[in-house]
Amino acid sequence: MKQILSKSIAWRENFQLNRETEALRIFYGPGESEHPELSKIAIDLFGNHAWITQWSKIKDSAQEEIRQYLLNEKVFGRPIQSAVWIDRSSDKIDDAKPFLGEPPREKFEVREFGIPYLVQMLETKHPGLFLDHAPLRQWLLATQNGKNVLNLFAYTGSLSIAAGRGGATNVVTLDLSKPTIQWARESWVNAGLPDQEQNFIFGDALEWLPRLAKKATQENKLFDTILCDPPSFSRSKTGTFSTQKDSTRLHQLIFPLLKKGGILVTSINSENILERDFLRDIAIAAEKTDSKIRILKRIDLPETFPTDTRQLSTRYLKGFYLLKE
Repeated sequence: MKQILSKSIAWRENFQLNRETEALRIFYGPGESEHPELSKIAIDLFGNHAWITQWSKIKDSAQEEIRQYLLNEKVFGRPIQSAVWIDRSSDKIDDAKPFLGEPPREKFEVREFGIPYLVQMLETKHPGLFLDHAPLRQWLLATQNGKNVLNLFAYTGSLSIAAGRGGATNVVTLDLSKPTIQWARESWVNAGLPDQEQNFIFGDALEWLPRLAKKATQENKLFDTILCDPPSFSRSKTGTFSTQKDSTRLHQLIFPLLKKGGILVTSINSENILERDFLRDIAIAAEKTDSKIRILKRIDLPETFPTDTRQLSTRYLKGFYLLKE
């Protein structure tokens, strides 16, 4: 195990993938190991703290070997201060549990491309920063000066922060979870951005999109950039949403909000939905809304999520940068 983990960390360092970030996936078992235990986990680094995700049951002895590795080895020249472990091997998922040392009990700051984001290790099922979308945050930093941005299914708002720090003049952040919207607003202010309480919306995207479209049309303020990365499934007071069934309907509501020349960045996280089927749903929505859409770029997992060529279906992240003409 030690050799496998050390090799994975070494090539990331050789490629300098850790150069501009304190938040990085340092091991992705499903894609870079055939070890019967390590293939079931991933290890993410947030500063000097590790977040370990388990997708299938593993032996206690394997857990202990991983603990000893993190305890005794340095990662990118730094010791690991603490680690948490989250078990996602069943339908019932509890919050991450302390695994090594004393994990921070409060939110703390990590920097990516120079921008601070607030993450959390305990009393949560996710640290709050999706590492697979690091390339998108880098793009937002470079392209959003003067833009009007809508971030749907925003979670803790990291994409909003990247757009804001990239110079966007207006960023609307929407999510179905009240605690995560509060987290997003807290992280936004921590990043040195002006507090705009009215731009943080707690609600169902499918209900809010028609309202936002009406307001944007009345004020002649359609969005330059719309970000859409929904969960595979969610439930609200008024119904359910799934990317399997509702993708066309969702994009039908989005396209009227996007100005001509604007860009929609849309993605899904699912091994079960083929890229071609996702694109078909988008194309149907574009036709139904009389929107002319061009594909600018595909979205894929970054280098820190390597994939065995015999298991290409495990590349769950898929999506597109789309231009509305």
